[in-house]
Amino acid sequence: MSMSGKLHNAEERGAKAIHRGTEHLRAAIHNVTAGVRKLQASHEAGRATSSHADPEPDRERPPNSKVRTGIVSVNGRDVGEMRCTGGRGPA
Repeated sequence: MSMSGKLHNAEERGAKAIHRGTEHLRAAIHNVTAGVRKLQASHEAGRATSSHADPEPDRERPPNSKVRTGIVSVNGRDVGEMRCTGGRGPA
């Protein structure tokens, strides 16, 4: 095959690869925009139901505390109080 034939084939392969890439990108963008629309719709629905469900705010609820809770499970098992030992073994 001549050099010009090889160049032509390389150009065709490159054009096909670009076409496949743009189609893949279009599909990904479509999936992302569909997901964003779903999130916006669920957010709007949640806001609509929460504003009509209880017009009076719950005053019995304590204010949010800024206490960090840390780890609540290790290897799938719930833990109670845990102290950091710095890798030196149990406290």
